[in-house]
Amino acid sequence: MPDSEGEQLAPAELPALGWRSLPLVDDFPKSLLLVCAVVGICVAVGLSFGHLGYVLLAVAFLMVSLARYFLPTRFDLDDAGATARFLGQSRRMLWSQVGRVSVQKSGVFLSPFDRPSRLDSFRGVLLRFAGNAEKVVSFVEHQMARDDE
Repeated sequence: MPDSEGEQLAPAELPALGWRSLPLVDDFPKSLLLVCAVVGICVAVGLSFGHLGYVLLAVAFLMVSLARYFLPTRFDLDDAGATARFLGQSRRMLWSQVGRVSVQKSGVFLSPFDRPSRLDSFRGVLLRFAGNAEKVVSFVEHQMARDDE
């Protein structure tokens, strides 16, 4: 669109989108089952081995392996790319690096590969929904369409 001096203005960009995802809260009915399973496993370990040290080891192992479920992840989308922050670590993927977008039930997966790869889980970024599926999908689709131009 030309302004009063005849210069071209850039098309309006979407405002940045940011949210926090905590699957423990977001997926509440499933979360109850998971918490019960973790408690059940820890009780079984305690009864089987009869020592508190093994129970604490089981709790630590389960908490580390399920940390992404029990602790929040911060997601930020802007005109340049997508960022996921978890436990002080940040993972950024620029829109120009995205080779494939896959909309799933739990979120939008951004992969640098054109086809599914064994490396997807190491190189891709899952933008987990937190009651904002429409906004996230719309934002990603807009950015990918803009990148194709």
